[in-house]
Amino acid sequence: MIEQIREVIAASDMVLLGIGDELSLQKVSKEKLLEAYHTMAQLVAGKPWFAVTLNTDDVIFESELNRFFIVAPCGSDASGNVVTNVDYDESEYLPQWQFYQNWLASTIGKKLCMLEFGVGMKYPSVVRMPFEKMAYLNQKAFLVRVHTKLAMVPENAMGRSLCISENALDILEKLKNN
Repeated sequence: MIEQIREVIAASDMVLLGIGDELSLQKVSKEKLLEAYHTMAQLVAGKPWFAVTLNTDDVIFESELNRFFIVAPCGSDASGNVVTNVDYDESEYLPQWQFYQNWLASTIGKKLCMLEFGVGMKYPSVVRMPFEKMAYLNQKAFLVRVHTKLAMVPENAMGRSLCISENALDILEKLKNN
């Protein structure tokens, strides 16, 4: 399975990372998160990539991943502007979201590898459902979904997906060591 992930990445033209709460400060130490992001940076090295994170802990912005290619639509704990606040201000992430949407448009007809790490059902319309839709619509796309309990995909994405029912951090550790 680890080798299959590496093969899918190697065969892809572009890589899209989806990061969920299995990789958040609520569940993992900052040191482990930075190691996980380091592994992700190594996985996407040399490829056009983008990352969408559901996390508000801002650790991803302390990693070596280029913040220009990261969007955090749920907000930022550092700024105090998070999606769970009554007065959440979407305008802070919208310019980056538009850049992400333009990047996504550039994936049409390309071999797109979507690596989804620890994305559950919290805000499924941000990462989970769009990734499934891309796996269905882009015949050259492949979705790798890693989640402890929710690693399944809809039937229409099964032929171009790999579902791994393990903790995202554990898979990234295995990817780092291989």
